[in-house]
Amino acid sequence: MAEIKPFRAFVYNADKVEDLAAVMAPPYDVISPAYQDKLYSRHEYNIVRLILGKTEEVDNAGSDRYSRAAEELGRWKDEGVLKKDEKPAIYYYVQKYTLPDGSRPTRKGFIALSRLEEFGKGKIHAHERTLSGPKADRLKLMRACNANFSCIFSLYSEPGLTINKTLDNAVKSLEPIIDVFGDDGVENVVYRVVDAKVLEKVCEVMRAKTLFIADGHHRYETALNYRNLMREKNPDNNGDAPYNYVMMYFSNMDDEGMTIWPTHRVVHSVKGFNRDAFMSQIEKYFDIKEFEYNLDNMDEVNKTFVSALEESGKSKNAFGVHLAGEQKYYLITLKSPELLKDLFSEEMPAIYKNLDVTVLHELILSRILGISREDQEKQKNLTYVKSIGDAFEVMGDESNQIVFLLNPTRISQVRDIAEAGSVMPQKSTYFFPKLLSGLVVNLLDDDC
Repeated sequence: MAEIKPFRAFVYNADKVEDLAAVMAPPYDVISPAYQDKLYSRHEYNIVRLILGKTEEVDNAGSDRYSRAAEELGRWKDEGVLKKDEKPAIYYYVQKYTLPDGSRPTRKGFIALSRLEEFGKGKIHAHERTLSGPKADRLKLMRACNANFSCIFSLYSEPGLTINKTLDNAVKSLEPIIDVFGDDGVENVVYRVVDAKVLEKVCEVMRAKTLFIADGHHRYETALNYRNLMREKNPDNNGDAPYNYVMMYFSNMDDEGMTIWPTHRVVHSVKGFNRDAFMSQIEKYFDIKEFEYNLDNMDEVNKTFVSALEESGKSKNAFGVHLAGEQKYYLITLKSPELLKDLFSEEMPAIYKNLDVTVLHELILSRILGISREDQEKQKNLTYVKSIGDAFEVMGDESNQIVFLLNPTRISQVRDIAEAGSVMPQKSTYFFPKLLSGLVVNLLDDDC
């Protein structure tokens, strides 16, 4: 079962920080060095100083960005910048955002603690592969600060929307403790819910649920590693110590506010790459349609091309392809799944074989281009871009040999992959919007 519980979070003290928007930040892994500088200069108490502190030339073990984060955290507590809530609560987190078509959905979820479980041994499932580097970095931060600064983003299925309705009713008479806009234009509203009956109902409904990690796989595995280290130090622990739990955001995948965007792939520096040889191999597996453009009609062709990619992706594995130096796009659609029979083992779940990202990574990147799985994971010849606009922009750089445009992974595919015990390639999903860091903090050396 999924075991969750309310907790007493540390939150920014509005008496000490008048502009709460100035101390928030996106997840650490989307913060560039330039953006880090911007957040540092925005406010002396911006959460970036904890989740992604700056490195210095004189850093060494025990005196580095991790130790500085711990010092900052202690100082903020002592000065009352971060203040612990008086009662255990669930934090209802509502995000209002705008899509490219102008519609404005609302994604609802709540923040609470979740008991940690090994993947595949309980009710918590992953859907993407992780790398060792980010986990080592996050573990150093956890060991220094004994804290969760950012939420793991998890999904559950509950078509009746019982929890959302319960929390909607519970906050009707409440004022939000946070109502801020992020730099992405998303409005983030948080309510503190302490009503015992409401908390009991939410926990009871969640008890039967399976959880799927949508974002934060590295941080979840880091929390597991931290828990295991603490258990070794405390062999007599009774299982209720704070390090057995992790701060998590829970959102209903059946809610209309759930949006997944694709992450596009950019291939560069492949030795011996030959355009004609590549297209000859592509033609063996895919039907190809060309979309030529020039400076006068580029915007119109771009729209037509993207629309065709979306439509083709409804029934087949489809990709957009741009080759360096050309003024045309290729829409490629898989001729038949039978062509992939020798690519996967028979034991591989069918849902995994049919994913766009799987076909791209296993067939095109590995077999046709010869980029090994190890090099893919190290991003040796591969970079990622989030938006379609950024994808079109990088096409102008001829050092980028190929740009692949993808359709988004569907929420049902995420669920099916996780339930089958499989994991997708990295960057298979981009759940929008991202969760803000700094809304609430969970200290693991405090009595929650």
